[in-house]
Amino acid sequence: MSQLSVFWPEECDVSSNDMVDERMILPFPRSRYDVSRPRMDVITRARTLFENRSCKHCGYPVVEPLELDDGIVNSSGREIPGTATLIGFECKSCEATWTI
Repeated sequence: MSQLSVFWPEECDVSSNDMVDERMILPFPRSRYDVSRPRMDVITRARTLFENRSCKHCGYPVVEPLELDDGIVNSSGREIPGTATLIGFECKSCEATWTI
């Protein structure tokens, strides 16, 4: 994560030579959607997808994961697969939904 020191000149009075000693460090995320929140690691995400590969209600084998629109965006503006927050699943047969 990058860091940038920012100084506000209006907080420093040049006539009294009292300089502000405290520095404020602002973290810059690597992408516009990368925020400081806990993310599911790759192994946990893979296990969750594997455990929910079929419908819990009807047993149909086609289940779609439900994700938030908060995935990390690469330099081309495309979302990196597997970086969005996984919140649940939806069956494509009976349309049942469940959360993780």
